[in-house]
Amino acid sequence: MGWQLQEFYSEEDCSRGDISYRKAAVFKEAYGYLIIFMQDGTIIEERIVPDTKDNSEEYAITEARNWVNGIT
Repeated sequence: MGWQLQEFYSEEDCSRGDISYRKAAVFKEAYGYLIIFMQDGTIIEERIVPDTKDNSEEYAITEARNWVNGIT
């Protein structure tokens, strides 16, 4: 695994209700970026974002932040 750029957490542990605790981490890899999405301690998805003119570090970080905030 490459170098970790950012890590995001939901603001509170909501495991008692309908909303689950979420975490996302963004890593810089040789091929681009790896985003790991977790919910209640379980990896839900590992998404590869190729480093192209349309996909950047900012895009990967936005995807991770949106996951934690329940937008995606």
